[in-house]
Amino acid sequence: MSELDDLLEATPTTQLFAEHPLRQAILAEVHARPFVPIQGEWQIVQYAFMVDQDRKHAERQALSTFTDEASEHYLHHAFEGYSLRWEQHSEFSTYAIEKSLKAALSDGRSINSSLFASGKLSPPGELIAAVQLTVKTAVSPLSEDLFEEFDAASLSVSEVIEGRATLVTDFQANDEGIVSFLLLDHGLSPLELGATVRRVLELETYKTLSLLGLYEARKQQVIVSRIESELVQITSQLRSSGSKEPQSLAQNEELLSDLSSLAADLEASAMESLFRFGATRAYSDIVRRRLETLGEASVSGYDMVGRFLNRRLAPAMQTCRAIEERQANLSRKLTRAVGLLRARVDVELERQNRDLLSSMDQRAKYQLRLQQTVEGLSIAAISYYVISLIGYALKGAKTFGSPIDPAVGMAASVPLVVGVLWYFLRKLKAAH
Repeated sequence: MSELDDLLEATPTTQLFAEHPLRQAILAEVHARPFVPIQGEWQIVQYAFMVDQDRKHAERQALSTFTDEASEHYLHHAFEGYSLRWEQHSEFSTYAIEKSLKAALSDGRSINSSLFASGKLSPPGELIAAVQLTVKTAVSPLSEDLFEEFDAASLSVSEVIEGRATLVTDFQANDEGIVSFLLLDHGLSPLELGATVRRVLELETYKTLSLLGLYEARKQQVIVSRIESELVQITSQLRSSGSKEPQSLAQNEELLSDLSSLAADLEASAMESLFRFGATRAYSDIVRRRLETLGEASVSGYDMVGRFLNRRLAPAMQTCRAIEERQANLSRKLTRAVGLLRARVDVELERQNRDLLSSMDQRAKYQLRLQQTVEGLSIAAISYYVISLIGYALKGAKTFGSPIDPAVGMAASVPLVVGVLWYFLRKLKAAH
């Protein structure tokens, strides 16, 4: 075996290539939020807090006081009697506090007292979602006694994971503001149970986050309706002015200013809602995919969890899409109205420029006539002075015995002087 073969055998293949700076981060991202295997009966409370970018670093610093095992966006750490699973997302963070059901019931205290109420950790932002999931081992047929703690009016029950588990909830918050879920395990493996728990917690969290877009849509609806109403008034003025006397340039410019102001308001409104509507689509898509992964099947006599969610989420998503479409259509209408009015302003400016050029042309004609008059007077005046000088010269010559009569000489020089002056003025004018 050659030295090259020995070197290749001793060197990992990937070290032979220049590695992309993000390759290791991408490899780690695939395993950033792993499913935690769960076995037995548990009670899990998960809180979701809205966390802005400025507070995310401080949040990670606070968690580092517990353990140095935290990654940039994920932590799963066991404390005495319970464990904490923390995840940081784009605009929110989740804290899942896990405790065995037996220990939770014997403790007699709310599970959240083990972390936030005790002051060990401070909430990083405003609470947006809180869900409690109780995992119990159960066998079929189900007893209705299991559902007594839920409101019968909104009770939803679904078989999930090919009928090997049952999910129960009423989507109503209890006195502590927490929405309760019950997951009955009919024989899931620890990894399947951990994955199902994770998806159920995400189901409630992302459902709440997706509905934020509905309230943004309601706020934007007021703005869009106002802009539509003002646009109707402006276009009505444009239509009425087209059939009557043309509006003045000042009036058209005022309307153009109003339209530009409406367009600026609409663009600001659209930019303000852009992120929220985009996030709403993403969150609702996650809810849909989580329901598909759970693989719901109906339980006789009960509404399905997914069907209940769709009845609430679908109209909200349609409202958000309707507002986005109204914003887009209104933007196109404003663009056309601005273009129409700008064309009117341009036509009015061209008309004024035409009138101005016509006026300038008229003044140029007057100036030419005045110039010609001045030229004639100039020739007469200069001729008068030249002929006077010739007369003085002839009178002087007469004194010295010249035979030419000064009066006759002056008369004879008039045509010559006028002709010469006229010729030189024409040459001077032509030169300029």
